[in-house]
Amino acid sequence: MINILSRRLSRAIASLSFLALVILVIPPDAGATPFTINATFQGFDSASMAVINNAISFYENSITTPITDNIFFYNMGTGLGQSIQFIFTGPYSNVRNALAANQTSADDASALASLGNGSVNPVNGNANITLSSSNGRALGLNTPEDSFNFPGSPCPNFTGSGCIGLNASLANSQSDLLAVTEHEIDEVLGLGSALHGTSTPAVTRMEDLFRYASVGVRSYSANASSTVPCAAGTPVAYFSIDGGLTNLNGFNNCANGGDYGDWVTHSPSQVQDAFTNFSGTPSLSLTSPEMRALDVIGYNLNANQAVPEPSSFVLLLSGIGGIAFFCCARRK
Repeated sequence: MINILSRRLSRAIASLSFLALVILVIPPDAGATPFTINATFQGFDSASMAVINNAISFYENSITTPITDNIFFYNMGTGLGQSIQFIFTGPYSNVRNALAANQTSADDASALASLGNGSVNPVNGNANITLSSSNGRALGLNTPEDSFNFPGSPCPNFTGSGCIGLNASLANSQSDLLAVTEHEIDEVLGLGSALHGTSTPAVTRMEDLFRYASVGVRSYSANASSTVPCAAGTPVAYFSIDGGLTNLNGFNNCANGGDYGDWVTHSPSQVQDAFTNFSGTPSLSLTSPEMRALDVIGYNLNANQAVPEPSSFVLLLSGIGGIAFFCCARRK
């Protein structure tokens, strides 16, 4: 979720279903259909749809993981952008095994080494971890798309990986709309933190595995500061894939209404900033920290895709729980 600086957010979690499954999963065949996003549009003019399709083309050209995500895009009248995605909970050990079997880059190798060889979540010792439907399928796990036909859903009668709202009129240029679209697609694919408000949940999300306060010290606790930026002295958290040695970007690490899984505010703005000041013309490239994050949580990137934004193993995953995770933005 991306927000305008000084505007607050609301968020809710809508529980849908819990599946009791023991599933035999085989990673996708290397010769299968390449990464695809099938888009359904509601309420956009042709120019806005062209911008959204431009963003989709970037992901399809940059990711080689052979899965298909069905995503509903609707034009909303308040806020700037929001996303709903299905979140599944399963054994951390199976997810780590899938990450190990899926290594294709130097970043993957570094990130996996930072996780160690343990069978429990290294952040907090929990046996489980949560991940999005798309992220799980990218790893070869059984995290199917589901129906968004629940009370209050902005995408009823739709089955897919995500439901994305974009305020085309508030995004005051095509570059702003592009950045918001990429921000929300990143979240459907799996970026984000389980942290919210002032509470620290027991189960992390995938990107939380790479959330550090200092070298060798992970940061996974909610902070009470409610200011933008977070108050001076608030514990920091940053994205690192080498055990905290290298700070690739800073997280918005307090309860100011922005997502803990988004970046701090930059000037010029970056795609995954929690709050935007509409400075610059942010867009993604293969080397953006957002794309490096998608790489290490399970997606394979196209090493031959040098152009920026265009104008295995058998695993058992048992007791998977599925919920829809809903973030929404509203104007204050």
